[in-house]
Amino acid sequence: MQESQHPLQEAIKELKNSPTVNIEGKNYTQVSTRINIFRKFFPNATIETLLINNDDHRAIMQAKISIDGKVLATGYAEEVRGDDNNSINSTSMVEVCETSAVGRALANFGLGGAEYASAFEVQNAIAQQNSSHSSHSQQNQQNKPQQTQTSQQSFSPHEFSSLYSLGLQIQEHGSELIIVGNKDAIFNARDSIKAFSFRWSSHNKYWYRNRSVNSQEAA
Repeated sequence: MQESQHPLQEAIKELKNSPTVNIEGKNYTQVSTRINIFRKFFPNATIETLLINNDDHRAIMQAKISIDGKVLATGYAEEVRGDDNNSINSTSMVEVCETSAVGRALANFGLGGAEYASAFEVQNAIAQQNSSHSSHSQQNQQNKPQQTQTSQQSFSPHEFSSLYSLGLQIQEHGSELIIVGNKDAIFNARDSIKAFSFRWSSHNKYWYRNRSVNSQEAA
């Protein structure tokens, strides 16, 4: 008779077969996916978060995983409040920080997926790099007024981080942005999708919006 595996081994096995998000050519597992698997195999475990610092500049969060009162893993995250009104950190810095901290605690527990960092942490880093690159390009353009203007990035992953956390992805399709993901996940997230000004195309069977639409203006 085959000996049953440890719950963590079973959880890791299921995690390897779970949906991932492709970012810059690498696959990352959403924190929400890892939480669902964690709850399935460790129903008596707890995830606690503690806000260590929260001011106008930054937030620091601790997350810890315990079973029967014994702490088995911890994770820390830091987020800096964004200056750009279109940045998720300008309005939801604490929520973002908590998600990242929980993701790191799960990774330390053994549920980190193919990569250690959470998908959102990577999106956040990419967005910051793009912002830095954009500022540098603007400075160069001041010295080159005759240079042809380059095309702007159509959207920032930061803008749709809450949709990414639900297991969805945003893709460019011509002049539109479309929602991509599991059908059930899309159906359950339709209210959140609408909040970002996406509309349902009965002809194409997907949610879409024009790339030029600003979510805050349309909300």
